[in-house]
Amino acid sequence: MNTLNNKNVLVFAATGAIASSAARKFASEGATVYLSGLDKTRLQALADDIHAMGGKVHISEVDATDPVAVADYVADVAEEAGTIHGVFNGIGGRPSALGYPEVSATTSLDHFMLPFEQIVASQFLTARETAKYMTAGGGIVFLSASLSRMTAPFMAGISAAQGAIEALTRSLAGEYGMQGIRVNCVRGSGMPETRTIQETGVGIVALGGEPKMDLPPLGRPITIADTVNAVSFLVSEESGGMTGQVVTVCAGAFV
Repeated sequence: MNTLNNKNVLVFAATGAIASSAARKFASEGATVYLSGLDKTRLQALADDIHAMGGKVHISEVDATDPVAVADYVADVAEEAGTIHGVFNGIGGRPSALGYPEVSATTSLDHFMLPFEQIVASQFLTARETAKYMTAGGGIVFLSASLSRMTAPFMAGISAAQGAIEALTRSLAGEYGMQGIRVNCVRGSGMPETRTIQETGVGIVALGGEPKMDLPPLGRPITIADTVNAVSFLVSEESGGMTGQVVTVCAGAFV
């Protein structure tokens, strides 16, 4: 059974590794997916992939950090689709563009704040705007990282931002729960197939940190597919009794 049949799901920053995989997963589960991002060429390639698998997809160029652009886009989608059932924002950035890894003693305040200004602010914007048009039972899903639970050196700004996303999850769950809207978060650990993890590892080693951690209890790191499966579950009504939850996908590294 397709868990997202006849659902309209928005994916912001849709061309990233995790978000593009989520878009494909939502479409495979029967959703009509509305994809947005800054790179029209990559958006079209993703849409072509989804069309080829028989999925329903629409694309738009939208800056997920621009309050006016996000508000206008979501209003347009709601007018076209009638209602919105789910939203996932995959916004991120290359480590060097977000000020990590860096030694905290010499990190500027501007660099420390970069993950908040780009990632946390964007997650708030896209959740706030879609909630205005979301039907009861709809699902907002945030993405955080296991950095929120780790003693990871050289990662102060991005680690703090991950914790902020999880706190935002709980606050909005309390607020939007009164409208029947669920707000949850997937906390993923490092996925070696992503460019972010590869570049972060190189940077940590350059600063004198350990190149890698021991394998978790399952004997393997998690994959993008592991993370995306959890996201899809939380968007769908299969998780209808869950809100305010941070679901950890880590192969047992954290309990």
